[in-house]
Amino acid sequence: MRLWQSLERVQGWAGVRSVWREHMGDELQFLQPLLRPMEELAMSVPWPGTIEGRKVVVHDEDDIVAVDPETSESAPIRHEDIVLWELDAETLLLGMSSALGLVGTPSSVGMSNRLWWRGDYMPVEGERFPVYLATTRDAQSLLRSAGHISALSQRPFVLVTPTRAGTSEELNRVVEGRASAWITLAETLTWQGEGVFVAKRPLQELLAPFIGMHVKTDSHRDERARFPTPAGATWGDVTIRFLDGHTVHMNVAGTVEECDCMRLGMASRRNRQPTKQWHLLTRFAASEGVISWKKGNADRGLQKQKELLVQRLQTFFRIEGEPIALVGKDWHCRFRAIAGE
Repeated sequence: MRLWQSLERVQGWAGVRSVWREHMGDELQFLQPLLRPMEELAMSVPWPGTIEGRKVVVHDEDDIVAVDPETSESAPIRHEDIVLWELDAETLLLGMSSALGLVGTPSSVGMSNRLWWRGDYMPVEGERFPVYLATTRDAQSLLRSAGHISALSQRPFVLVTPTRAGTSEELNRVVEGRASAWITLAETLTWQGEGVFVAKRPLQELLAPFIGMHVKTDSHRDERARFPTPAGATWGDVTIRFLDGHTVHMNVAGTVEECDCMRLGMASRRNRQPTKQWHLLTRFAASEGVISWKKGNADRGLQKQKELLVQRLQTFFRIEGEPIALVGKDWHCRFRAIAGE
């Protein structure tokens, strides 16, 4: 996928159209909606047979030439050839972060706009790890970015790069020395065009060693707390009815229990209040088990909470398969979720 290499090679994510075409090839048509024309015009343009290109000289709006700095030879070019196109980084990064279920709005943290905080990764409620994107392919520059992150972050972090072009033993030592993790966009995401991405594998799976190292077992999420699910039960046999803001009545193929959010592992260990996964479950119940853009109750920020809710339900009921199915662009509960009266 040429997008990943382009993020590393296009300086400042801005360039004339010929620069973007050189790096993106046929994929440029999918990136075009995210390119914005800048007021500033290019002072030089790429030129066949040269490394640094040719200098742009504007005599008039309709009289623009590209000049060879050595021979002074000039050739006419068009105004559109010197228009700089800047990548809409915010939309691109929001799409990436949403696909990975990160929390927070991405922002630049310096290093000539080649280093970004992508958001926080929350494997479980109460545990947050910063995720940084470094977009330089030069090994020394990438090493400096990793050092900057190491000094900036007080916690173990996740370093993300488009590819592993800038790999080095020194970089590995910095990451391992902070007990952090390094993944790439090429390994984790599939680009659908514009700002739409799909995760190739769950982040929980990609970062399993990192999670195992840093996420402590929460006594309030006692994994031994299980529902006595009858053998052979499916998600279609499950009914979860809310009795109040903290308690549900559950029926699985005739086996009945009442349970609170704490026993379900959906309460904060700090204040015992319901987690975001519990609140998402109440949203499903309030909307007859469906969250959709058409209903107006969908939100890209819910992706991570949905993943955690699925994991918790699978652990508690010990039923195979996904309890929440993706139908088109909507999420449908495969069990009955009923709001309290």
